This record gives sequence, C-alpha cells and structure tokens, in this order.
Amino acid sequence: MSCNCDTTNKFLCPWTLLIANQWLIIVVLLVAGACNSSNSKLPDLDDLQISVTVERWDQDLFRLEGKEQVAGFLKEHLLYSEQFFHIDQYPHDSIAVNYLHAFLNNPGSSILKEEISRVFGDLGNLQDELEEAFRYLRYYYPNAKIPQVYTAVTGFAGNDLLVSDSAVIIGLDYYLGKDATYRPLEFPQYILKRYRPEYIVPSTILLLSTGLNKTQLEDNSMLAEMIYYGKAYYFSKQILPNTADSLLIGYSSVDLSNVVEHQEVIWAHFIEKQLLYENNHFIKKKYMDERPKTLEIGNNCPGRIGEWLGWEIVKKYMSVHQITLPELMETSDAQQVFMQSRYKPQAL
Repeated sequence: MSCNCDTTNKFLCPWTLLIANQWLIIVVLLVAGACNSSNSKLPDLDDLQISVTVERWDQDLFRLEGKEQVAGFLKEHLLYSEQFFHIDQYPHDSIAVNYLHAFLNNPGSSILKEEISRVFGDLGNLQDELEEAFRYLRYYYPNAKIPQVYTAVTGFAGNDLLVSDSAVIIGLDYYLGKDATYRPLEFPQYILKRYRPEYIVPSTILLLSTGLNKTQLEDNSMLAEMIYYGKAYYFSKQILPNTADSLLIGYSSVDLSNVVEHQEVIWAHFIEKQLLYENNHFIKKKYMDERPKTLEIGNNCPGRIGEWLGWEIVKKYMSVHQITLPELMETSDAQQVFMQSRYKPQAL
C-alpha cells in the first residue's frame, strides 16, 4: 500500500500511524527507563526539612459579611487586593469593595466554596508537594527564601497564580478541573485543560525560576528564547524530579511522545527555515507562543515547540558539562549553550 502524502514528515502522513504506535511503545519504555535512571541519582534530602504554611484567604473571604467587612479585608490584605483587584489603580476603594461583595453574595459563590472543599480538602496534598519542591530548592540554593503560600478566590478577575521569592498566591477557582461549574471563559480548551490541581506546583516552580534565569536582554533571537525556556524547564525538572515531563511543559503524554519520536523532523524544520537566529517577532510567535498546533511543522505538532526544543538543547548541554544548577541558570549566553551542547537529535 502506498502513501501519497509527504513521507518526509511523519506528522502529516496517516499511513505511518501503525508504525508510530509501535515506536510509541518503545519511546515510553525509553522515557520510563530514563526516569528510573534519573531517580536513582536523586540528591539526599534527609537532613533538609522544610515547613510550608498555607494561609487560607479563600476561607476567610467566604466568611465575610457586609461591605464593611469586605473593605476591612481588602485593606488588611493589600497583596491580595492590589494583585487581584488592582485596588491601587481605582480612584475609590468602593469599586473593588462593591465588586467583591457582589461576588461573595452571588449564589454561585456557595457552589464555588463547596467545589474548592471537594477538590482540595484541607490542602494537605498541595502542602506536601510544595514542601518537597522547596526542599530541592534549598538543596540547590541553600540561601533561598521559602515563600509564604496563600490561597485565594479571584472570581476570574485577576491572575491565576502569582509567584515571587517571598510569596505564592494561588487562585484556587482557576484550578478546579474540567468538572467545575465555573471556568474562565477567555481560555481556549487546549489551555484550559492545564487548569487542574496537578498543574499548580509545576506552574509555581516554573514561575519561580524567572528570578534565577539570567539572559542577554539584547539578544532577540529565537535561540535566546528557546534556551531561556529550556533552562526554566530544566530547573523545574531538578526541583520536581518525580513530576512527569508532560506536566512540566503542559503537553499531553501523547503530544510529548509524538515530539520525542519526531524530533529529527522538528530539528530539520528549524535548520531548513533558518529559525534559530530569527528576530522577526511574528515568526517567533509561531514557534514560541501558545497555539493548539504548530502547523508549519505538522498537524500533530503541539504549540510552543520552540520551548520544548530549547529544553532538549539544555538537557544535552548539561549532559556534557559538569556544572551545577545555579551555574546553568547564571549562564546567559544562549549561543554558548547551543554550540557547546552539540545538540543533534538521533533517530530512535
């Protein structure tokens, strides 16, 4: 049986599905083996004990009665009111007070309260995951501050997640999952699927890497962005070594296996189109920004493929350079990382 489609790009050829399924099994086994190998070399954290406290602003909010209590809460919790309700930008605090009071007295708030309790319980699992992550953070960065963690409800009026070296604020209403009664309407489905509880800690650590990730601001190339994100995902994997790569980068397991299997096709496209040193903003967006698919490569190639490829280059770089995680994050020269990685995907 012949295939009339472009056989140079397996993303586009339906007759390769049977072969791809066989390769998928091999890829899964290889990935599992790599994970087991990596886990056998995990650092010893027995002497590193971290205690994370979670302040439940969400519960405090649901207990408020009347506008006077709402106004008092917003004044007392400026971090919340400024970051989520931008109260500092309003000419009168009453705008935020009226909005939050109306939100809390909407019948839907009772449903939201029940669903937060059902999905997150006492936040024990989330607290354990954060403590484990911050133990690894303290291992690699002994002087790192452990941020205070707050949980909140936002009514989808503010950010889903705010992270700094001193505070982590989690909008729990964003992360209730696909069965939630209320979900943010502005997100397409391919992004919305990542708003589940298991994505909270990986997203937190990825954002936390921002303050540690050095880059050359004058370098506007695609490669610079790729390496920046590659370092961020590599950092996240070291801090969360037992977390699936699919959760770290936000791909489905099928998408991740697909790009691993077709990495030669992806790399060939970047080389043939001379994308590494591309400075055009609109071209870079096609490979770096949120999209359901990178159609320029193939119908089954997920968006943000440049981020994934940057991660692969950084992994290769770290496999041939015996440097620490902080040293990697301090390395700002993307060209250096790329050239010294000698990255070239191998056929599986």
